[in-house]
Amino acid sequence: MKTAYGVLIIWLSICSSALADIEVSPLRHVITAKAREATIAVSNPSHRVLDARVSWVDLTATETGYAPAEKQARKLLSAAPYLIVSPAFFQLEPGGRIEITVKLRDGVTPPQGERRSHLLIETAASRTPIRKASANGLQVDIGLSISTPVILRNGDHAAARIGETKLLRDDDGMLLLATAIEPAGVISTFGRLTATFKPHGEDGVVQALGIRDNVAGYLDAPKRMVEIPLGYESLGEGELTLRYEGAAEFTGQTFDERKFDIAPPE
Repeated sequence: MKTAYGVLIIWLSICSSALADIEVSPLRHVITAKAREATIAVSNPSHRVLDARVSWVDLTATETGYAPAEKQARKLLSAAPYLIVSPAFFQLEPGGRIEITVKLRDGVTPPQGERRSHLLIETAASRTPIRKASANGLQVDIGLSISTPVILRNGDHAAARIGETKLLRDDDGMLLLATAIEPAGVISTFGRLTATFKPHGEDGVVQALGIRDNVAGYLDAPKRMVEIPLGYESLGEGELTLRYEGAAEFTGQTFDERKFDIAPPE
């Protein structure tokens, strides 16, 4: 048991160190025939020099995240053949910052609908000391990769509906709202889910229950499963409202809204 605990601590230390080695902003980019260029800022908050490589990877959206795209799916999905990225390699001193530019190729018109590739930034492994209880140090090689979606778009009809919704409980017995976002347009959606509750009665005041930001409904996944911790053991009798609101280029748009009657606890 002691050995397993020691391995866990080492793993957590490696992860914490790696995650602090690179910052990327923003984490989503849209390119169109009018907005033909996107800029990604990469910074190095660590104390080591970063040598990095920039490339493309094609990932298929799933209900809960992404998976490597199969060859046939890549033909219909990949935006990379239409785009140019620079620089392909860079080095960042501690505290340094660089901008990566993604451009639509000259003379190219985006195909109808939407395509997506993920910009992959990989840093070379660096030998890093990890402290442990004994007098000796442990040396590990840390390499880090992070990807960010780049969407190539030619269309303007974004739509989605809120699908099957359930109230569950987490491991601590607190309420958890689980729902599905189902895209229904010709381009993907992006926004946030908000959950509110209004107790029955004339004096019922609407209460904010929870928010889930950065919710994308990609067309290559029939649905996206989303969970929102509500922070309550029970809600009482009233009406729960779940709303999928647009963000970024969809700010001000409501994709869907559903209301649910909550029965009094038994």
